[in-house]
Amino acid sequence: MNSHLKLLYWLALLDGIALLLLVFVAVPIKYQFDWPYAVKVLGPTHGVLFISLTLTMLTAVSKKLIQPGLGALIFVAALIPLGAFYADYRLKKAVTQA
Repeated sequence: MNSHLKLLYWLALLDGIALLLLVFVAVPIKYQFDWPYAVKVLGPTHGVLFISLTLTMLTAVSKKLIQPGLGALIFVAALIPLGAFYADYRLKKAVTQA
C-alpha cells in the first residue's frame, strides 16, 4: 500500500475514534458533571485530525490514488459517528482491489 494511502487510512481511523470519544464521552461528561475540559482537549484534536484527513484525501484524489467518489465518501463518513470505520473498510477494499 502506498504511504500516502496508509496515512489516509490512519487519519480516517484516528478521526473516527476522536469523534466517537468527543460525542459519546466528552460531551456527556461536560453536561452531566459540568466538566468541560475533555471537550476542550478532544474538540481541537478532532478538528486537527478532520482537517488533516480532508487535505490528505484531496491530495490522494488529485494524485489519482483514489477515485473521487471514494474521496467524497471518506469526507461525508468523517462527519458521522461510526462513519469513519465504514470509510476505512471501503478504502482498504479499494486499495487491495487496485
